[in-house]
Amino acid sequence: MTAFPPQPAIDPAGHWEFPTPVTSRLDNGLEVIVYQLPGQHVIASHLILDTPLNAEARELEGVATITARTLDEGTLLHGGDEFAELLETEGAGLGVDVSLAGLQAVLDVPVTRLDRALELFAEAVIQPAFADEDVNRHVQLRLAQIEQAQANSAQAATIAFRRTIFDAESRASRMNAGEPETVAQVTPEAVRSFHRDHFGPVGAKLVMAGDFADDPAALAERVFGGWQNPGQRIDPIQPAAAADRRRLIIDRPGAVQADIRLGGFGIDRTDPRWADISVASYAMGGAFLSRLNAVLREEKGYTYGVRMSFAPMTVGGSFAVQGSFRTDVVGDALAQARSLLSVAGSPFTQQEVDDAVAYVVGVSPLRYATADGVADQAATQILADLGQDYVTRNLEELRAVTPESATRAYESLVNPDDLSLVIVGDAASLADPVRKAGFEDVEIERAG
Repeated sequence: MTAFPPQPAIDPAGHWEFPTPVTSRLDNGLEVIVYQLPGQHVIASHLILDTPLNAEARELEGVATITARTLDEGTLLHGGDEFAELLETEGAGLGVDVSLAGLQAVLDVPVTRLDRALELFAEAVIQPAFADEDVNRHVQLRLAQIEQAQANSAQAATIAFRRTIFDAESRASRMNAGEPETVAQVTPEAVRSFHRDHFGPVGAKLVMAGDFADDPAALAERVFGGWQNPGQRIDPIQPAAAADRRRLIIDRPGAVQADIRLGGFGIDRTDPRWADISVASYAMGGAFLSRLNAVLREEKGYTYGVRMSFAPMTVGGSFAVQGSFRTDVVGDALAQARSLLSVAGSPFTQQEVDDAVAYVVGVSPLRYATADGVADQAATQILADLGQDYVTRNLEELRAVTPESATRAYESLVNPDDLSLVIVGDAASLADPVRKAGFEDVEIERAG
């Protein structure tokens, strides 16, 4: 028999704080937020536009995404191939991110190439060409992407779940990058008009993170200082509203696996219960041996993995239990999940709270160890209006969570008997077991 030495004790995570930036503002209104991070020689820059997706015309939803994706397809100064070669020469990567709260253009480049790369970055944002053929190609790519998503069971479940959780009038109920019928209406002129109306320095923020050789604020002034758009529109975020509870099976005849989403309307990070529900949801379904996984995966073998997560928006949010299950066990899996989701007789324990807090607190220094990690989190904080000290405040609030406060927050937000449900799978095999599991009001909808 092999004798193993005793496991050494592991000390608690040491104190750590999110970096503090230096902030300035250009005369045109652009705010420059700089994180000086010694040793980070790849600079991450995020240009954040205060343009929520509800700024899109309803019949043209997806135009913001097409606009963002076409920014790097050439500018008024450099054609598409030339512009791509110039970026490549500088070792720069240019990307975009479109969310309900706003748009981001992202630049990653070695610090030694920052000056020229930032000039190209600004050129793409301020003077994009939006050639007809480029816009039309991205429209077709997006339509193909939608078709692929709808053909994928897990993605189809997520798409359908949005419309069961959020009121139909809420932008959040529909795909961020647009639905087929609206994307198909996006024209080159619609893209140019959206850019003309919504891209400008007012309300915009430039986050720069890394180990800078020269003053990044002075570089931002030189590159972005002349940016003007007198006709720029500012659209406030329209908070999403909750939909009435709905249970839905999207029929995929013959499917041997079913993708499940079970959840409801949630809260955002400004809610005083956020730290508590973060801990509670981790204990319930956020870890490998959380309550849901311990039973549904380890004990029952119904799934390769199931998780519970809360997804915050700027205002409100959603939460879901999600996983893929064999068709023949879905009824019992739902019954087991609903039983496990009730904590009335089994409140969260001190050990569960300690494990959750240790994980989040311990992983934070690793998550934000790079310039890209810091800039990405800073952008998230800006779009959600959380303040620059959010991460540090949140870690302190997490350390203050108790089993009692986690249980109270969870019970105030999760009612296992009143959750919306989406299942993508074989309705003929699923309908009766799902109803017997207590979801008598389940509807059946054809896929496609």
